[in-house]
This record gives sequence, structure tokens and C-alpha cells, in this order.
Amino acid sequence: MTGFGAATRVIDHGGAPHVLGVELRSVNQRFFEIKVRQPFGAAAEQELRRATEARIGRGRVDLLVHLQLAGGGEVAGLDRGRLADALAQIRELTALAAQSAVELAPVSPLDLLRYVAGVRPAGGDAPQDRPDSLNTLLAEALDGLCGMRAREGEALAQVLGAQVQELAGQVKVLGASLAGEAERVHDRLAEKIATLCARADVSPPGPERLAQEVAVLVQRGDIEEELARLASHLEQFRGVLNAPAQVGQGKTLDFLCQELFREITTIGSKITSHAGSAVVIAAKTTVERMREQVQNVE
Repeated sequence: MTGFGAATRVIDHGGAPHVLGVELRSVNQRFFEIKVRQPFGAAAEQELRRATEARIGRGRVDLLVHLQLAGGGEVAGLDRGRLADALAQIRELTALAAQSAVELAPVSPLDLLRYVAGVRPAGGDAPQDRPDSLNTLLAEALDGLCGMRAREGEALAQVLGAQVQELAGQVKVLGASLAGEAERVHDRLAEKIATLCARADVSPPGPERLAQEVAVLVQRGDIEEELARLASHLEQFRGVLNAPAQVGQGKTLDFLCQELFREITTIGSKITSHAGSAVVIAAKTTVERMREQVQNVE
């Protein structure tokens, strides 16, 4: 499910007030995947990953940690005084080298930034010291994200509940379509036999034989078992929706949707009335809508 959470705090960092912020965004995905951007090195990143995964079971998560000077919006760790001293030393060194007819390679901005801001090359030490309040801010951001996901889950449960109710009504109509099925089969079969016998100029079979054939066809088209299983699946679906939230409910609901669709498909292959066939199509559509919503449930 989608969600967003953020938390910020003014902290003392390197002897100056800084704003430390944590932002979390998540979208639905079948498995857990996290992308972390933060300035505190590999060890801090692993802690952030573990803490986030402990609260979020699945989904694609973007985690951003930023540290800025309070009120200035400057890059954390950039000492302007140290930068001025470095530039003065570079000018002096360049002048001395020119007096000795020595040409120095120009200093790149990246090298200068590494010196001034304390940034290390890849594989070196972390560019910033990890603040003690980082875990607290991450927990606050996770609370906000999980709260948003919980509210979305409540709304999703209401939608699925309405769809279950709609499907139950369609199943009820299918059950009602069984009334008069034997009579419809008898009349249709008798009409076809009479037409064939008239073409062949033979006498039609007796009523006992016709009744036997009708009984066989009615038995093949019986959907009582499928209706019973549909009722059971719908009851289980409602049970999951009404149960306390826990990991794995999405997979259970997805499996029940598959079973519901399978039973309705079987009924569609057996039922003979045009009205019943139309209800089967509508019921399949309802189950597909339920399955789409279930993909957002953990």
C-alpha cells in the first residue's frame, strides 16, 4: 500500500545547529524493496534498512535522510571559513610555484570539497557522524507512514466488503436459477427428439426413456456443490476482512479469489439458462475487481 511519513528535528551537529530530517515513501509491491539515501555511511544505512523492514513487510520504500544547517539551507559540513583559508593557501602556493617556473595542476572542485567538508573518497570513512537522534526520527517517520497505510487498509476493507456483498447477491441469483431447470431440460430435449424423429420418420421414444435422459443431463448440470463451496469461500473471505490485521492476509484473500473464480467458471460451463449465463459473467467481473484490490493487501 502507499504511504508517506516524515520527521524533522533541530540538533547540534559539529558545534552548529542543523536540521535533521527523515522522509519515507512506499508504494505497493509484492516483495520488500528499499532504496536509501543518507549521508552517514554504510553502517548507518544497514541499521536504517533493518529498522524499516521490521515495520514494513512488503512494498517498495524510498528512505531519504537529509542534514542541513539550520536556517541556511547549506550543505551540512561545509565550513566557509575553512574554504576561504584553503583558497588563500592555493593562491599562495600557485604564486610560489610560478616564481620557480613550476606549473601546478588545477585543483578540482571535488578535491576542494573533500578537504573543506571532510568528504572521504568512495570506500573511506563516513562523510558525517551519525546523530544519536536518527533512530528516533526514523521511528516517528515510520509511525506516520504505517498510520497512513493503516487508514488506506481500512478503506480497502470497506471496498472489498461491498464487493463480497455484491458477489453474494450474484451467487444467490445463480441458486435461484436452478428452479425449473429439470423442466427446461425436459422440454428442450423432447423438442429436439421430436424434430429428429420426424425427419427420420420414426416413432419417438417413450416417456420413460426420455425421463432417463433428462435425469442424466440434470445431474451433469447440477451446481449445488459449487454453490456450497462459493458460500464457504465467501464466509472465509469475510472472516479475513474482519480479523485483526496481520501479515499473510493478502495471500489468503488472493487464494480465495482464485477459488471463487474457479467455482464460478465451473457453474458457467454447467448452467443452461441465458439469464444464468449473464449472471456468471457479472460474477466473474466482480471477482476480478476483488482480485485487483487484494493485490494491495499484505
